[in-house]
Amino acid sequence: MNRILLPGLCGLLLGMPPVSAAASPGFEQANRQFQAGDCAAAAAAYEKILAADGARAAVFYNLGNSYQRLGQYGHAILAYERARLLTPRDPDLLANLALARKAAAAFEENGNHPRLDAAVNYLSRNEWSWLVAGAALFLGGLAVLGGVLGMPRSGMRQTALTAAGMAALAIMAGATALYHRRDEASRGVVLTENAAVRLSPFDKAETLGSPGLGRTVHIRSHNGGFHYIEVPGTHLHGWLPIKDVAAIMPEMSRNERE
Repeated sequence: MNRILLPGLCGLLLGMPPVSAAASPGFEQANRQFQAGDCAAAAAAYEKILAADGARAAVFYNLGNSYQRLGQYGHAILAYERARLLTPRDPDLLANLALARKAAAAFEENGNHPRLDAAVNYLSRNEWSWLVAGAALFLGGLAVLGGVLGMPRSGMRQTALTAAGMAALAIMAGATALYHRRDEASRGVVLTENAAVRLSPFDKAETLGSPGLGRTVHIRSHNGGFHYIEVPGTHLHGWLPIKDVAAIMPEMSRNERE
């Protein structure tokens, strides 16, 4: 799909034409609102589509573009991160996410193993899960076939052993990736610039610091109107108002609101 460079308030934004997947009339109307420059109305329309139809990468991507045009970089980063859960290799998405992080000065820690992090995030969680399930079914099929037909000839035996070894490696790789990403459900994005982390879940509690707009945090628990969060790569942890942070996995945010 064609993407063009457009001058934006924060520099260059890899923007629309909006993603034109088989769309509902509401999605097409939201795209027209974006193209007409009414990004607030477009963002509201995309949010409504997501609430009604569930997670869709194209809608999250366009929602992120709308928020970025509005200068709401925390919400833009959240939308792009949610799209990345579904389409982790989309180059335009990754470029726009980088632009939003730069605009918000939300620089992320590279971690202790950047190459491993890049490898395990190359596929989505669903793709890794399908890989593990498919490889396991393949191994099961080989075992059943071997039991029914008996031990094959030497040439076929070598081929079967090679295929079984590759399937086992796929299972190991997928299991490793899913284990490495086990804390992904706890990740959230700070939505407001001056969000204050507090010592206890009360508005008048002592302020410990601010993680910064657009920063990725880990949400560990919630109490009343607060989340207990930890900021990776720092010693900052404490209670943050729910309005100032949102889970990247939409299902988690929805469950907490209910």
